[in-house]
Amino acid sequence: MIFLERLKRLWKIIDSKDLDIDAVFLPNTPDQNFYYVTGLDGPFEGCFAMLGKNKFELVVSELDYQSARKQGIKKPTIITKRSEQVEIIKNYAGSGKIGVIADKLSYASGKKLESLGLKLIDISSCFEECRMIKDKEEIRRIKTAVGVSKNALENAVSEITNENALASKIDGIIRSKDCGLAFPTICAADKNSALPHYATGFAKINEMVLVDFGAKFKGYCADITRCVFKKRSNWFTKTENKVMEAYEKCVEIANNNGTGFDMQKAAQSTLGKGFIHSIGHFLGRDVHESSLSNFKTPFMPGMVFTIEPGSYDVRRGGVRFENDFLVTKNGIKEL
Repeated sequence: MIFLERLKRLWKIIDSKDLDIDAVFLPNTPDQNFYYVTGLDGPFEGCFAMLGKNKFELVVSELDYQSARKQGIKKPTIITKRSEQVEIIKNYAGSGKIGVIADKLSYASGKKLESLGLKLIDISSCFEECRMIKDKEEIRRIKTAVGVSKNALENAVSEITNENALASKIDGIIRSKDCGLAFPTICAADKNSALPHYATGFAKINEMVLVDFGAKFKGYCADITRCVFKKRSNWFTKTENKVMEAYEKCVEIANNNGTGFDMQKAAQSTLGKGFIHSIGHFLGRDVHESSLSNFKTPFMPGMVFTIEPGSYDVRRGGVRFENDFLVTKNGIKEL
């Protein structure tokens, strides 16, 4: 299944930037941009897509041919030798200018293309801009992932004995709903909650646990954080109140034509030195797309992002609260 509307929008953005390229070379390294355009699901190792203005070609090995056909690609091209790959790319390069995503292209592949006399032009920003506005199908998938995630936590909190037990329960519920994991579930007990990127271990949960997790439904991610308390010390109570104050301020800013940059400043003003990360990020095929902290452009309908203020003290622990939002014509809507 090729998302033609996405291809049209991508080329419109490319043309608006006067990049003057003949085609886009999109290898699956793996790269979510490849899946965004093709709609495919699965490894598809070593495959690539060539995107012309008026044509599209998916190039696969014999190993993935039937999988591509089954998923709606009517005529995938099979190659068995590297020389065939080179010929296909050259056939798309009329003037020798090829668009690539620089940080996804290997050094060896880049040098090989340049040795053919091709000029490589980085179009990473074009894909980023294109993917920022979600279509109806993308929004449906994200909503599903969010719903499954929230349900998983609600039904797992009875397993609040140690970090691994809780994470395993959440993961099992998510997988039972025909979803995968957007990222490894973080369950950080007590003082471990002061580490935003903590790796879940086997620590016993005494006072509280910070849970950062998300389902992934048909390629699209949810990202939610909650703190579950067995009891609250004065420090945790005060910190949670401050985090929720920052959260409400950021929701209000987003609902009144504010920017991610404005939200970042508000959170920093409210939480002070305890706030050590971005106020949020855009969300889609990648759980972390662009950061909100320096996003100074007004939000547009179709954008999906997180709001996640947090405050941390390595001596005591941390509190973070995170929800996912869709931008509509009438403001933002919690998913």
